[in-house]
Amino acid sequence: MRTRFRAFALLLFSALLAGCYFDQPLTSGPSDDINTWLLGVWEYKDEKGKVYRAGVLPLTGDRYTVWFRSLGKSPKETKEWQFEAWTSRVGNSSFLSMKCLKSAGEVPVGGFVFAHYQVIDQQHVIMRPLQLDSAPDTTSYLLRSEVRVKLKEKTLLPESGAMWTRISEVHWPREGDAEQPFQPLRFPPGPPIVPLSTADQQF
Repeated sequence: MRTRFRAFALLLFSALLAGCYFDQPLTSGPSDDINTWLLGVWEYKDEKGKVYRAGVLPLTGDRYTVWFRSLGKSPKETKEWQFEAWTSRVGNSSFLSMKCLKSAGEVPVGGFVFAHYQVIDQQHVIMRPLQLDSAPDTTSYLLRSEVRVKLKEKTLLPESGAMWTRISEVHWPREGDAEQPFQPLRFPPGPPIVPLSTADQQF
């Protein structure tokens, strides 16, 4: 089952949700405020042309609402997952802890998945899974311990990740909680800047 889920996740979640799920988050609550560069609708196409979309909205000043869709040929074939997410800092590195609120399979409701994001420019983000060996019921403390060890060994993240392109924006008014609609892009997405490899990055 564990191997089956890894294969499924690497294909379907395109590194946004790849890897195993866990019973506990990396940190019990947000370590930082939301990163407004992540807000909007993002799209990823795999090598076969299959389209995946993710929407990132502000839930509060330090939490996100995230939906993820695997688009099918018809609405009935489209699968959707929903999450509440927040930034979890481990040492000097930042990751996303994402709690599943609605599942279309594989990731159970209440389970957590983790990801590292790399903002390339205004319209492009690379998502990478955390390569953890811990059991699903591992505590947050032990998960952070493994993250620290793998960061030091430079084995926490895969060399490459999934490049997501923003196709719609949403803005976070820091005053008040008024819901903000998605808006057209102010600038058309050009080719992304070539990112550093994981071996050369500081997370």
